[in-house]
Amino acid sequence: MRVRTLLLLLSCTIPLSNLGLGQEFSRWNATIGGGVGFPQSTTADFANNGANFVAGGGRNLNRYLGLDGEFMWHALPIKQNVINDLQVPNASARVYAVTLNAIVPIPTHGRMGFYGIGGGGWYHRSGELTAPALVPGSVCDPFLIWWGDCVDGLVPGQKVLASSSSDAFGGNIGGGITYKFGSGLKLFGEVRYHHAPHNKVDTDLLPLTFGLRW
Repeated sequence: MRVRTLLLLLSCTIPLSNLGLGQEFSRWNATIGGGVGFPQSTTADFANNGANFVAGGGRNLNRYLGLDGEFMWHALPIKQNVINDLQVPNASARVYAVTLNAIVPIPTHGRMGFYGIGGGGWYHRSGELTAPALVPGSVCDPFLIWWGDCVDGLVPGQKVLASSSSDAFGGNIGGGITYKFGSGLKLFGEVRYHHAPHNKVDTDLLPLTFGLRW
């Protein structure tokens, strides 16, 4: 009798436990966030801290490993002393990256969670040296007149004095903390180190990112 009762309890408990696990586990993941990044190594000699944005998504292979394809944009505001040394009015630069990363969740109880993340992919860095310029036009667009940016057929603009770009395969590694607040949606904070061996000067960044994961 006791054996039959135990088997009956097990037959009821196992499906319920599987159902509970199934509600917490999703085959797909997505990420969107932004924050501020800190140039490292020789990159810090040329660029100030800049804004960053990330968006991505992928598939969770199991509870302990997921794959995340990610796009990252990171501004590289050129330092004023570098602009002065170049003897130009303005300069700007940025990095775009498309990477494939592995996500390793660390098992925890409750709403708080932790994870490691790392991978690699394509990193594109570009920049320009610019100067203010008046672009002639035969007719001032009514919107530009209303905006106050067109006088006597001349429209203020930017003239590119020089530009450059570099592509490289690079990598990243880091980790983050999450807080689950409903239906698989999580707030996250993450720090990750990115390195790409670009032409002449490597790109090294340490972005601090906040956003949503689900």
